[in-house]
Amino acid sequence: MKVSTLITCFSLLTVLWLASSCASPQGRAKSEYAAGMRKSESGHPADAVARFSEAIKSAPGYYDAYLARGIARQQLGDFRGALSDFSKAIELNPGDARALNDRGLCRFGLKDFTGADADFTAAIALEPGQGNLYNSRGLARALLRQPENALADFNKAIELIPQSAAVYRNRAAAEVVLKEYEKALTDASHAIDLDPNDAFSYRIRGNTKALLKNFRDAITDFDQAIQLKPGDAEAYAGRADVELQIDDFEAAATDLARAIDLNPDSALVFVTRGFLKEKRGDENGALADFGRAVELSGGMPEPYASLALVQYDMAQFGPAFENFQKSLELRNSTDNPRFYIWLIRAQTNAREQGDSELKDFLKSLTAEKSREWPASIARFLVGEISESEFLAQATTTAPRPSAVTGQVCEAFYYAAMKRKLAGDTQGATELFQKCLNTGDDNNFGYLSARAELGRLKGE
Repeated sequence: MKVSTLITCFSLLTVLWLASSCASPQGRAKSEYAAGMRKSESGHPADAVARFSEAIKSAPGYYDAYLARGIARQQLGDFRGALSDFSKAIELNPGDARALNDRGLCRFGLKDFTGADADFTAAIALEPGQGNLYNSRGLARALLRQPENALADFNKAIELIPQSAAVYRNRAAAEVVLKEYEKALTDASHAIDLDPNDAFSYRIRGNTKALLKNFRDAITDFDQAIQLKPGDAEAYAGRADVELQIDDFEAAATDLARAIDLNPDSALVFVTRGFLKEKRGDENGALADFGRAVELSGGMPEPYASLALVQYDMAQFGPAFENFQKSLELRNSTDNPRFYIWLIRAQTNAREQGDSELKDFLKSLTAEKSREWPASIARFLVGEISESEFLAQATTTAPRPSAVTGQVCEAFYYAAMKRKLAGDTQGATELFQKCLNTGDDNNFGYLSARAELGRLKGE
């Protein structure tokens, strides 16, 4: 046989083998999978889903196709479809942390943060050296209102991936919730050093500076966030919040109008506008905005507390009680709702129950927490410390100088309410006025004192 004949025969046999391979179910599956990957890489996830689906039809146990289709569906916002694909991939290959991580991320889109936590935990057990898994679980735990656990995960992530700006940014957010503002400021600034184009890091640093009463620099950070991401409604809402705190109502209203144009379904925008309306004395407008925020929030506690506050200040004790309770059930980041619940109980012939609830709260505190300002408020309301001791602790328990005015304002308000409950109208009036004299009109106590004083004066 001639060499040319041999080569020809071999070539023909090769073509036949390839043809038969492509004609087989496994071959067709691989071909469709390859086509799907090309579509995915070229930015056509819908077409990629179609090709991966064809691959799965030909080979129902094709792990890579399920994983790839899940990713493409996730890109399309089809989180339920993606969840199904990732679950099938995990069934086919339970030892692959990739699918667990992808399913955990998918659960974020469905707001199933408990499920996401479980998936990331399983993935970490398989690959404990992956910093991104700790970062993802930290985010899930932060959204589950477990800031201490979230902080531990972000610490571990930073240990494993110390150059990740996102992890420092996320840790800063957890530190804000834990009221560790100075640490949050350092972490947010480091995140910006690592990635100066991350708008979200500027937002977190701006929020932190505002909490430290550094309003001018806070606005500068929000300016930068908006410059980097001009279509971000919540950046405008964040800047409006700072403007609201310095009583620049016109600037705040302008930013909020822009935010609503960009995203009319943002709960944060409506919460911020609700406070603007409340500070301006438009309680009915505030009620409407806070109610809308509750509808949009997806079960976040802060809108419920905001709505309850204005209801309380309007003496709508029934609805206020229900919304303060809901806020606590959803793990509000502050203890203010439980003190207002006590006030409602005290004014509706249920003071003993209110006392019992606050005493249980005090028993639940760690030694460190028992020395903080919320514990002082609870002890004063249930009668464990005198008014003079309480007013003194407003300054001695302040974690930083910028917190003193707010705590003094609250102290005058709660002291005034106890005077009012005891029938001492004159003493209550004097203390409500002292609360207003602090000028801290961003404080729940200030807003409530203003409402109480208005009723006492018949306004």
